[in-house]
Amino acid sequence: MIRIQHVTLIVRELAPARDFYVQEFGLRERRVPGLDYPGAFLIVNAQQELHLAELPDTAPSFRGHVCLRVPDFSAVFHRMKALGRLDTSPWGKLRELPDGSLQLYVRDPSGNLVEVCSEPEDRAGIDPQIFADPLYGGQPFRYLE
Repeated sequence: MIRIQHVTLIVRELAPARDFYVQEFGLRERRVPGLDYPGAFLIVNAQQELHLAELPDTAPSFRGHVCLRVPDFSAVFHRMKALGRLDTSPWGKLRELPDGSLQLYVRDPSGNLVEVCSEPEDRAGIDPQIFADPLYGGQPFRYLE
């Protein structure tokens, strides 16, 4: 079976980016000695990692992203809204996907786009205030508005 072992994001400054993923998504850092660049290897689960590399590459993609499925979508929504990290410009407002999960997009401290999805079966556990929020776009699912 093919699976993704890791995704690498290029970041402007390692510390704020690492702190964002550790504090906001609960990822844990795996120490990797001997890297020849400033980097952090973050554990997503037993089989997947998110690697951060502080390198002088070009600006992040406008629509390219990594997606994290989270156990408490409501908490992430409210926290990212309070932090001013929600970004509706590339893919539109928060919305429901055909499988019933909810989707939103945020920017990390380096401008990388992160899609955040709920578990499809968690619809009943979503804070009802989210559906009344102006950032909620509802249905139908559209990639571009």
